Amino acid sequence: MAKRILVVDDDPDFSELLQFRLRSLNYDVRTVASGTEALYLAWSFLPDLILLDLVLPDLDGLTVCEIFRREFNASQTPVFLITATTTEAIQAAAHIAGASGFFAKPLDFEQLKAQIEAAFTPQAVGVSLVGRPRV
Repeated sequence: MAKRILVVDDDPDFSELLQFRLRSLNYDVRTVASGTEALYLAWSFLPDLILLDLVLPDLDGLTVCEIFRREFNASQTPVFLITATTTEAIQAAAHIAGASGFFAKPLDFEQLKAQIEAAFTPQAVGVSLVGRPRV
């Protein structure tokens, strides 16, 4: 059974390209354009991994990540934030919200692909993920 990835981004071109690239790697990919849609879809789709934009039209990515972690009891589901804003404060907030990693736009797909593969590897526990703030 293919791993399920939920892409949450309000840029339709970016979402479509990411969906195409991930499906070519045999992932089951769904895309939504808002945080609210992401939370609703997560109940039925049960993603194995979430790629989440920081800036969304309704709820920001940090809030979506926090709600997902709390309401879905999903502490083991990788949630990677993707954004053009890469300040240390944003990275620290992402860590506090429960994000597994952080990717800057423009996205390096090969780097993302490697981190997704690492997240789906059974021995991935304790893997240092891209962009994780130093604490």
